[in-house]
Amino acid sequence: MNVMRRQKLKQAPGKSGAAKAVRRGRPVDARKHAKILAAANRVFLEQGYGAASMDLIARQAGVSKITIYAHFSNKATLFGAIVEDLAARLTRAIDQLAIAGLQPEQALRRVGAAYLRLALASSSLALHRLIVAETARHPELGQLIHRSGPQMIVATLASYLAGRAELKLSNPKLAAEQFLGMVLGHRQLGLLLGAMPAAKTRKTIDQTVDHAVRLFLKGCQR
Repeated sequence: MNVMRRQKLKQAPGKSGAAKAVRRGRPVDARKHAKILAAANRVFLEQGYGAASMDLIARQAGVSKITIYAHFSNKATLFGAIVEDLAARLTRAIDQLAIAGLQPEQALRRVGAAYLRLALASSSLALHRLIVAETARHPELGQLIHRSGPQMIVATLASYLAGRAELKLSNPKLAAEQFLGMVLGHRQLGLLLGAMPAAKTRKTIDQTVDHAVRLFLKGCQR
């Protein structure tokens, strides 16, 4: 009996092992999971990755630190989950664009406006700064965002453009990239650097997109 007890004590997992054991043995509480992600997102954006602590995230989420470790094995895993959650929301937003049956001018306006609004949103700018800062140490995070965000928007638009014979595009993917580049212009950079007034810049979204659509379609007519 004593031998068995010593064996169990010897095999008891450490903190991360305990977290993994809890996750395997218990169903995850979806409500708490969402609260932790929301709190962690706020803390990471406000404090930065390095300064963010699991203790602070636990207080913001209104849960114990043990509960956080029951859902996420460490801070890097939690940060990765936030990026994956954003990627999933980007994917859903792209799927909802529904441009297949639209004329080119309408489709380009819809994609361009959705892309620019997303890029200039305060939360997007804050996450952009954070991801760029952390990509050197965690390149997989930047790669995930790029695959699930910009690349998916480019692929959606490129697929649409490839089906519009009247546009006579030899490289729909490059055309999609260049259109989105025109839409973005210097506005995102200006807001990231604090060189442009945010509210005024966001009011020009429709005007910016209209101009990009006209230039793009005029170029296709040549």
